[in-house]
Amino acid sequence: MPLYTTGIQEPVLAQGITLPALYAVSQENLILRTVLAKLSQEIFRRGYYWEKKFQHKCTSCGEEYNHEVTECQLCGSPTREPDVNQLIYPKHLLEQTNSMEQNFMHVLFEIERDLNVVDDAFLILVKEYFVDPETSDIKFYRVKEIIRADPIFMRIISDKRGVRGGRYKVCPLHRDQVSYPGQDDKCEVCGNNMQDAHYANMAGSGKTQYYLEGEVLHISKYNPSKLYGRSPVNTMWRQAMTLTAMDNYMYTAYQKRRSPKGIISVTTDNLESMKSFWKSVDEKMERDPHYIPKVGIESSTGRGGVNWVKFMDTLEEMQYIAVRDEMRNRIAAFFGVSSIFMVDSGKSGGLNNEGMQILVTNRAVEFGQKVYTDVLFPRMLKQMEVTDWKITLYPNEEEDEITRLRRDEMEVNLAQRMAMLGYKPELMEEGDRDIRFTYREIDPSQDGAPPMPPGMSAPPGLPGAATAGAMGAQMGAVPPGLMPASQPGGEGMGIRTPRSPASPQSRTSFGTGSPVSSVQQRGPPNSQAQDNSRALMNARRLRGA
Repeated sequence: MPLYTTGIQEPVLAQGITLPALYAVSQENLILRTVLAKLSQEIFRRGYYWEKKFQHKCTSCGEEYNHEVTECQLCGSPTREPDVNQLIYPKHLLEQTNSMEQNFMHVLFEIERDLNVVDDAFLILVKEYFVDPETSDIKFYRVKEIIRADPIFMRIISDKRGVRGGRYKVCPLHRDQVSYPGQDDKCEVCGNNMQDAHYANMAGSGKTQYYLEGEVLHISKYNPSKLYGRSPVNTMWRQAMTLTAMDNYMYTAYQKRRSPKGIISVTTDNLESMKSFWKSVDEKMERDPHYIPKVGIESSTGRGGVNWVKFMDTLEEMQYIAVRDEMRNRIAAFFGVSSIFMVDSGKSGGLNNEGMQILVTNRAVEFGQKVYTDVLFPRMLKQMEVTDWKITLYPNEEEDEITRLRRDEMEVNLAQRMAMLGYKPELMEEGDRDIRFTYREIDPSQDGAPPMPPGMSAPPGLPGAATAGAMGAQMGAVPPGLMPASQPGGEGMGIRTPRSPASPQSRTSFGTGSPVSSVQQRGPPNSQAQDNSRALMNARRLRGA
């Protein structure tokens, strides 16, 4: 286990690159800034919402349930629902702006940028303490505002094992009163006990500002450890600086300060004649850009000529585009941002199809959202004493309405089948989310008999059996001529029952004409009234008509 020096810990500076330099390259490099901006936009694109941590909770043992229960299944104690009063002040606080006129989402964007650049983010909870005037003891506190601290100046205070505190102690009410090891732990102003300082702000030329436990929340995203994280921009420092140098080369290449593409070397004995000739060519080229000059070399020795000496290579010869794309892909692959999110649709075919690229980025966004939903937000709500609710970020991809309705339909069909099996479905309160049910066994004394599938009757012991019999008596018996009870239709009549199934008959294939099968499917025999009506209609017709 690594040992640290007790006191203020300094972050690791790999390759001698300072934290301000990391922020500078993330702002100056176009590709790196585009990747970080798109990732932050997708994480917080749809905002956040409040959600219940449970549906019911035991008042004794604290067991949580996500379905309707009246008593705890472990200890038998009564249960309670989430306390709505816990949301009054936290919701009001997150809807307000801090002293820098930033709302909560703006602070989260800054936290995400710190995580992607230096892998360290500090969230300061400015607390307002209430003191008993008689004893000078702190009775309670409330979080007054939420601000972001600069990782360049924030430092962690820990002992040799990395445990927070263990070095300085400060008074919660008088922060200028600092106690060092071996000194008195009582505040000289109010006499209260001093508390361990866990974080320090080294900004400015004045005194260091110390923070107590719970006043600063520190998180890391890519490489969480006991103290500080490891910067991902530091890992790709050479690639980012190479891209910056390539941009500078392109900038100077299209300015007047660029070097010439080359020179024309002419070997001749008559230099004055060559000068007058090229002067006349330049004048003709100004009047006619399509003029083709005719060059004649005069030399008494017969060894003259014109040579072209190239100074610069073209971008294709230097493979500028290929090298730039490779470095861009390496940077984007680390953060999980696909090319399609950087408006690069030229490589979206084949294995690089849009669906797969969106899936890869959605997984990176989901990983980034879990840092807030599972780590930062629970710690922040704990300081606000909110135990029954949680803050969740909306998924970045909004599902299609048709897909959502189909899933709800499947859930309702499943609830109907569970009800036929003897379970009572209960709708869960999920707000604007999908329909979800919880199931419990049906109590016949309270819920009545479960619904029976078509064609089945209730067992004699259930209350529904008598109801089914009464309904059958009210409907009356079916006339024997229409449908006999023992053999409704018989074999070959087209009516099949489990008691008397129709005998199998060979079915021939349909012909090329009308789709008529060789199997005759006739209904029940006609009644006496139908036979009489048909006989009267036939008597009116002439024979042969």
